[in-house]
Amino acid sequence: MRALVAWLSKRVRKLRDGLIAYLLLLVVLDFLLPRHHPRYWFDEVFGFWAAFGIGGCFLLIKASKGAAHLFLAKTEDYYGGW
Repeated sequence: MRALVAWLSKRVRKLRDGLIAYLLLLVVLDFLLPRHHPRYWFDEVFGFWAAFGIGGCFLLIKASKGAAHLFLAKTEDYYGGW
């Protein structure tokens, strides 16, 4: 496992660039491929699901961080000055 982490840490930029290229390819394919029988209006909007996923991810991160600060954070003298 350490070898894998070391190998990936040396190639962070290539990994990031590859993932960005993959996501861009998915957005381009979303534009090029035909849509079959959209049920709702947002199924026809170009890139809606990509934007929905990014927005949902952002909201989930913010909500988790807020909940962690609210429920897990302790005051500075929580342990009574040990």
